[in-house]
Amino acid sequence: MALLIVLTVISLIVALTIQFNKNMRQNLLASGIQSKSGKLEAMASSGVNLAMAVLIKDAKDNEHDSLQESWALLADEDLSKLFDAGLLTIKIIDNNGKFQINSLVHNKNQQPDGKSPQQVTVQEQDTRNILWRLLRQEPFNVEDSVARTIIDSLIDWIDSGDGDGEQEYGAESSYYQSLDPSYACKNGPVEFIEELLLVKGFTPELLFGTEKHPGLAALLTIRGNDGQININTADPLLLQALHEDMTKEMAEDMQAFRSDKKNKDKLASTAWVAEVLPFFTGQNALKNITVKSQSFTIFSHAQLDSMEKNIVATVQREEKQKITLLSWKVQ
Repeated sequence: MALLIVLTVISLIVALTIQFNKNMRQNLLASGIQSKSGKLEAMASSGVNLAMAVLIKDAKDNEHDSLQESWALLADEDLSKLFDAGLLTIKIIDNNGKFQINSLVHNKNQQPDGKSPQQVTVQEQDTRNILWRLLRQEPFNVEDSVARTIIDSLIDWIDSGDGDGEQEYGAESSYYQSLDPSYACKNGPVEFIEELLLVKGFTPELLFGTEKHPGLAALLTIRGNDGQININTADPLLLQALHEDMTKEMAEDMQAFRSDKKNKDKLASTAWVAEVLPFFTGQNALKNITVKSQSFTIFSHAQLDSMEKNIVATVQREEKQKITLLSWKVQ
C-alpha cells in the first residue's frame, strides 16, 4: 500500500511538473511574440514617420512630383542600419497619379433654392470621358452598354440629389431596394474602393482583376475631387485614357521620357508633353493634367524573424509643407 501511494504521488508530481513546464513555455512564447509584435509596430510606425518627413523635405526642394523624386525612390533605399535587428521597407504611392472617382460629381449640382440643377461642368465631362476611355480600352475591354451603366450609376451613387433615375443608364435607391439584400443609394462620395462593388455595373473581376488581367482598383483613388491627374506618376493605362487619340505606344513614350534622368528638370511643368507628343497642343491638348500632388498612401512593412507587420497610412500634403494624417491601418 505504501508503495502504491508513493507511486501515485510521484505520478501526480510528474504530471503537474509537465503541465507547469508546458504553461511556462507557452507564457514564454506568448511574451516573446508580444514583445516582437510591439517592436514590429514601432518599426512600422517609424517607417510612416520617416516617409512623412521625406514628403515634407521634397516639398521644400521643389513644387512638382515625379517618380524621380526622393519620396518615390524611398522603396529602393537600404534601411537595414536603422535597427539592430529586423527589416523595414517603405513605399509611397501618389494618389494624384490615379483617377479620382469622386471627381465625377462635384455635388454642387443644385441651385441655392434646391430646385433647378446646373449643367454638367466642362471639367466633370472631361473627367467622365477619361473613365469612359479607361473602361473601354485593354485590358478591361468593357462593352459600350456596361461602361455607360457603370459611369451613370457612379454619378447617381455620388450625386447628393435623391431623384430617381437622373442618369439614363444609372440607378437610384429604387433599383438597389429591389436587390436581395437591399440597400439604399448612397448619394454621397465614395469612401472605400471596395464600396464600388455596391454600385450597379461593377464586378469583383473588373475591380480586382483575375489571373488573366489586372484590376481597375489599382488605377482608382477616393482621394481628391478636382479630377487632376499627375502625368509624372500616372500608370501608362491611365495616360492612354487621357485623350481619344492617345495610343498605347504614345503612353509608353511618355513613360520612357519621364523615366529618363536627363529629363528630370523638365518634369516640373506639363509642357514636357508637347515635346513628346507635339500634336497634343492648343485645343487638342491633354486636359485635367498636373505635375503637382497632395495625397499620398504610405506602405510601411516591418519584419522580424518570421513575424511581420504592415501599416498603411494616407496623408495629405498641404501648402507650407504641412502633412495631415487622413487614415491609419495596421495589418
